[in-house]
Amino acid sequence: MSDKTLKIRLTGHFYRSIREIDTLFLKAELVPEQDWSNINKVFIVSTGRTGTMFFAKFFNLFPAVQSLHEPCPDFLDLALDYAQGRVSFESAAREIEKHRRVRCREHKRRNLDLYIESNNRYFSLLKPLRHVFPDAKIIYIVRDGRDYVRSGISRIWYKTTDTSPRLRADMFPSDPYYAQWDQMDRFAKIAWRWQKKDGFIHRDFQDLDNTLKVKFEDIFHDPERKGLYEITRFIGITDEQTRHYLNKMGNRKVNTKSQKAIPRWSDWDDHMKRVFDEIAADHMRLHYDYKGMT
Repeated sequence: MSDKTLKIRLTGHFYRSIREIDTLFLKAELVPEQDWSNINKVFIVSTGRTGTMFFAKFFNLFPAVQSLHEPCPDFLDLALDYAQGRVSFESAAREIEKHRRVRCREHKRRNLDLYIESNNRYFSLLKPLRHVFPDAKIIYIVRDGRDYVRSGISRIWYKTTDTSPRLRADMFPSDPYYAQWDQMDRFAKIAWRWQKKDGFIHRDFQDLDNTLKVKFEDIFHDPERKGLYEITRFIGITDEQTRHYLNKMGNRKVNTKSQKAIPRWSDWDDHMKRVFDEIAADHMRLHYDYKGMT
């Protein structure tokens, strides 16, 4: 191990230990509200399965940047409760502010310039988030719902062995699929999940300023990576810096699966195409020139 690598690891251990102490103090109500006003802040939100882990890894290559992927607490339980109206706006904002105090202290301790948080758990929390961080930049990544379903099917979502909290139609009495939820297969549930989560983001995003919406495909499938450059310019990073750190990162893959449980959507059977259209076609038209599959 080189001296430089050893120094980086020791530094990481040191800050992690201090953060753990701060977290204990926070639980004991001994960490006061923090002043974020002199820190540049960026939040990247999405439905998930949109490369948010990539952003955390990529931006951490830059000097004086703290870039995090779903830091603890990730606010999933809060997002689910707030989406159902079980938590007030004021309570949600309080929780977000309180549980990011430790990150603010660490940021200042390390004398960093930019805080970036990639977190799809904010899907229902954009307005409380904006209230807590009125000057933050918010980036919204959208992805073709058909590719989202294909990615989601390869995960554990909605299997009988899945014990994680998940958004469900039976949480929302006014949802068209409220009474059908238990009879829906995993494919239908994941299609529903995409349009429901993205629906929360899309609805609230319209009312926010200092924002940017970018398509997943323009970031990861476009050979020029035009979507990524849109993001870095919006943040205030030069194209030269972006190119440099892209080259440094190379072709490293982050949180991807080489095998998918179902084929590309162009090869779906008629039943899958019909189910997707019934559940998600209207929402697809908000972001894509979508004509329907059936």
